[in-house]
Amino acid sequence: MYLIIVGLGGIGKNLVKLATQEKNDVVVIDQDEKRCREIAAKYDVLTIVGDATERSTLEQAEAQRAHALIATTSDDAANLMMALTAKGMGTKKTVAVVNQEEHVEMFKQAGIHMYENPDMTVASHLYFSVKRPRIKDFLPISGGKAEIFEIIVSDNSKVVGKKISELRLKEGIIVAIERNGDIILPKGDTVIKSRDVVTIFAKAKSVEKVSSMFAP
Repeated sequence: MYLIIVGLGGIGKNLVKLATQEKNDVVVIDQDEKRCREIAAKYDVLTIVGDATERSTLEQAEAQRAHALIATTSDDAANLMMALTAKGMGTKKTVAVVNQEEHVEMFKQAGIHMYENPDMTVASHLYFSVKRPRIKDFLPISGGKAEIFEIIVSDNSKVVGKKISELRLKEGIIVAIERNGDIILPKGDTVIKSRDVVTIFAKAKSVEKVSSMFAP
């Protein structure tokens, strides 16, 4: 893919790393010349020192042929402007970080794909890692109404050796099991084993109840 990444803060730098590891063609735009030099010395990317809210900068980045533009700056107005401009120029997909919750609706109305408030996302993960120690990772969906989460099955968990059909998991769905580096698409007769990483879908209000089934 041909990607344009705007902003070289923490999110932007990590995006560049991921995108180049996947062998994508990447153009990076940032107004800080030093940041651009540093990222160009580390990764095989084209850097442009400039303001991505200006059409001329996006023309230099060839936004008209880009598969996606990802705006990661801390300025929501700038992220919206550059995403809309790129979209109007023909960029196939535009994605933006939204830092302030009150701006979410504005991005929705503009049809821009969003990643909401990264600071709050990190804070939520830290909080729930303490509150729900059995859960390895989670992803809220539908505005937090449901979650997809992972649980590592301990050696003394009461589900070890049981078939999924025996669990009577009425308020959640086991969607995958990772075992010894392989992914299993579970069926009713699939047996849960110690150290399995079980991925579950459940409504947010049922997460505690579902995860408790995997306790010792």
